[in-house]
Amino acid sequence: MTTLNNSKIGLVLTGGGAKGAYQIGVLKYLAEINFEPEIITATSIGALHGAILCSYSSLKEGVNHLEQIWNQLEDIELIKPNHNAVIKTLSYGVKTISPHFTEWTMNLLENLGIIKNHNSIFDPEPLENLVRENIDFDKIFNSNKELWVKVFPAWKIPGIDYDLILNLIDLFRAKTGVKSEWLKLQDCQDIDTIYNLLLASAAIPLAFPQKSVNGKFYSDGSLDGEIPIKPLIDRGCTHIIIVHLSNGVKFDRSNYPQQTIIEIRPEEIINSFNTVILGDLNSLFDFSSTRIKMLKNRGYQDAKKSLENIIKAINIKSEQQISENYLINSTKQLLNDLPL
Repeated sequence: MTTLNNSKIGLVLTGGGAKGAYQIGVLKYLAEINFEPEIITATSIGALHGAILCSYSSLKEGVNHLEQIWNQLEDIELIKPNHNAVIKTLSYGVKTISPHFTEWTMNLLENLGIIKNHNSIFDPEPLENLVRENIDFDKIFNSNKELWVKVFPAWKIPGIDYDLILNLIDLFRAKTGVKSEWLKLQDCQDIDTIYNLLLASAAIPLAFPQKSVNGKFYSDGSLDGEIPIKPLIDRGCTHIIIVHLSNGVKFDRSNYPQQTIIEIRPEEIINSFNTVILGDLNSLFDFSSTRIKMLKNRGYQDAKKSLENIIKAINIKSEQQISENYLINSTKQLLNDLPL
């Protein structure tokens, strides 16, 4: 646990797909100043980062592993179009003409292994393999850090397996006020539950399939648009660092008067390009090496700029406290000395 005058410190890692490279730069700087959070709250790509950080005893070790992963992402080809989703979409169009033939054809393709997952635009297998291979699930249970993951309760209709339509419904539900839920990773009963919870939190609607956790289906926890801070407040954190992945996100610190909140956010827009909708979408899935390098550098510089003056102020305060204590102790010694 990191403490400042016996204060409890937490870390918030928000979601943003490929923009998560920005968090790596921020985390690198936090590791350099020996920051060690006791509690992490996260969603989407932030949840995957948080799980890896919880797999190591120190933030520095976790960040080193995260850097290695991000340096390999372009070679992994994390974002691959899911041609099976196209086949399934076409099949629904044909169903009105020949429902029995279409159902028979789809079942045959699935049984032959030609179609593995047909309910998302992107093939989920590369991401699933990445999570399996890079997170030490056993160490998470014994981690010195708590990790709370934010997930959105997905809507399922019995008898309807067309997730692309249901994901659109979830987007609408999020806009109409349905809130995400919080699950503590260390409360999961087994490794498979942790695995599915992390994938659920990162399941961007339409892009990746929903996941079942403890009998309920969930998707990307970022859907409700709220910063994942609540568990830190409930757990008594007095100092909180929030790492945003958008410079325009709304967050009112005045809602938390009992906490000291430090926000680190991009000083400049980090979308791939400035078109509002397309720029946002493209930036979620752009894992090119040049962009990853740029985002990591920006994250590091923004964190340094945000925290450097705060660290100086803390050091000055500490030095003043040391001097004050020295003067008090010296004065007490003089008062207790025998007269000459």
